[in-house]
Amino acid sequence: MFKRNWKTEAFVDAINLALGGFLFLSPWLLGFRSPLGWHTSWMAGATIITVAIFSLADLLDSVSIPAFFESEEWINLTIGSWLAVCPWVLSFNDDTMAMQVHLVVGIVIATIAAVELWVLRHSPA
Repeated sequence: MFKRNWKTEAFVDAINLALGGFLFLSPWLLGFRSPLGWHTSWMAGATIITVAIFSLADLLDSVSIPAFFESEEWINLTIGSWLAVCPWVLSFNDDTMAMQVHLVVGIVIATIAAVELWVLRHSPA
């Protein structure tokens, strides 16, 4: 069984922070052609960054938010799942670069969140 500790959680939060930052900056770095790709990257990236910062603050006891750990993972799972399907739902899948970035970042974030939720539910108390 897995056992959560602050180093592991901080590492996961740092990965989410980096992915959110990459997603936020990717329209400039990679030259998205679709305005919807730009806007979705900005909104989702900013949300992921915000959740990661609050999670790190909660982890370091700077901010104490009851039951935030599980809520954070559900938020990330939702955002990651949305990112993976939004190129087709919002019809910007013709912008290959935007579609690939959204798909890959979405799958990675959703997978991390799903694993974290599984560990939370199956770890010994």
